[in-house]
Amino acid sequence: MKTREIAYGGLSIALLAICSWISIPFTIPFTLQTLAMFLICLVFGGKKGTIYVFVYIIAGAIGLPVFSGFRGGIGVLMNLTGGYILGFLWSSLFLWLTEKYWINNSKLFILCSVIGLCLCYSFGTYWFLNVSLQSQNILSVRSVLSVCVFPFIIPDLIKIILAYSIGRRLRSHLP
Repeated sequence: MKTREIAYGGLSIALLAICSWISIPFTIPFTLQTLAMFLICLVFGGKKGTIYVFVYIIAGAIGLPVFSGFRGGIGVLMNLTGGYILGFLWSSLFLWLTEKYWINNSKLFILCSVIGLCLCYSFGTYWFLNVSLQSQNILSVRSVLSVCVFPFIIPDLIKIILAYSIGRRLRSHLP
């Protein structure tokens, strides 16, 4: 790998961590991680973006405090909300798979990002329900969606638009 790519990867992981620390506490904290994830995929492409998101998750899993609330460790990923963090990987993978369609088209980037966000929500909600069932806490899909998804839809759509707005400017300055 080129030194530049390693530096971009480090900056991307740092950006994801910083955006997770900017947090409003809630059942699932309101953070800027989705903004960072979509921005990274737009600026560096789907493949590198996916790799950077994966390394971020691994860094958190091994205990580096990169998740919201300055937390880290496999326990964070295995708890109720860990599926939403793992869902970032599904979002970035989808952007990688669809990159040839959205790379020069703002509307398709936003559409693919929304679909990627839905994948993240779906995986995270499934995870939340599964973990809650294992702890003998029976929750309805509707109650989980009302706490874990619905409050995030509008803020996440705004983050996608911000990611596009910032990302296209940054991308034009990279070699």
